[in-house]
Amino acid sequence: MKYKTSKNSIQESFDKTLKGTNLQDIMIDLSDTTIDTLLKDELLKEIPVVKTLVAFAKLGANIHDRLFLKKIISFMNGLKDIPHTERSRMIDKIDASKEQRVKVGEKLLYIIDSCNDYENSELVSRLFKAFIQEKISYDEFLRSSNAIERITSYDLKWFLKNARKYMTVEEVGSLISSGLFDLYYEEIDVTVEDQDDHESTDKYKTRVDGGGAGVTISRIGVIILEIIGKKVL
Repeated sequence: MKYKTSKNSIQESFDKTLKGTNLQDIMIDLSDTTIDTLLKDELLKEIPVVKTLVAFAKLGANIHDRLFLKKIISFMNGLKDIPHTERSRMIDKIDASKEQRVKVGEKLLYIIDSCNDYENSELVSRLFKAFIQEKISYDEFLRSSNAIERITSYDLKWFLKNARKYMTVEEVGSLISSGLFDLYYEEIDVTVEDQDDHESTDKYKTRVDGGGAGVTISRIGVIILEIIGKKVL
């Protein structure tokens, strides 16, 4: 895989693109564009990271590398209205904080590469855009991106359409472990009552109510709903 063997050159060109490249001229509908068409787009090839990936593609990239190129372009497309000075300021702020062991640019490449397709990559860019605009923290960006990586596009669409503040465990099914929901348990209420029936051998009757489990939308789920889909009612 050329992404691994050429990591340094791709990383350098990706960082240069994030922090110093004007992306406002990117106007591409990726749903109707083939990878071969992207490889011939002269305007796109002016973007450092695209230029680097196109060079590798000409050397005989495999299908993974070609799809990776499309995901990178999709990610950059989502940031086109954010000036490179703003992108650079926020990235430098996180890199200089020393709280994160992995630099922002490197972490983004891992996230983009892990996306199932270019559509998920575009969603990640919307979350990253929210971070740059200081609507969410960097940690919230990482956690919400991780949630998107862990579920299928079908499950994400279901979540955006059907999520409510409180739901049952049965309703969310396998999404219980996605990070989109928090599990909670109802309080157990124990009531002890006198028996009116004198023929009963038990003087008291005990009744237990509650104790069931449910789910509520997590902070990460709320972020995804607000940035990508509907707001929680």
